[in-house]
Amino acid sequence: MKSNTEERQRYKITDSHRNQTFVGTLRRDPDTYCWTWKGHIDFTDGHNFSFASQRSFSTKLEAEDYMRRFARDRIDNRLNSN
Repeated sequence: MKSNTEERQRYKITDSHRNQTFVGTLRRDPDTYCWTWKGHIDFTDGHNFSFASQRSFSTKLEAEDYMRRFARDRIDNRLNSN
């Protein structure tokens, strides 16, 4: 059983940018205490795009900020190329 003081190991984030929904999962490795993320974007035209971090992050906030920027950049690139 987890204690109340133990930090959660996994967080799910659902957000949208330019009316396109993206979902990300942040995960902390229990051995290294580093954070990684993976997620997907559900475009309104039916196209889906999955992504994952290629590096680890020291803090949850750093990983979350990078994941959000990554998703927003991909959404902007896809919508600007149409």
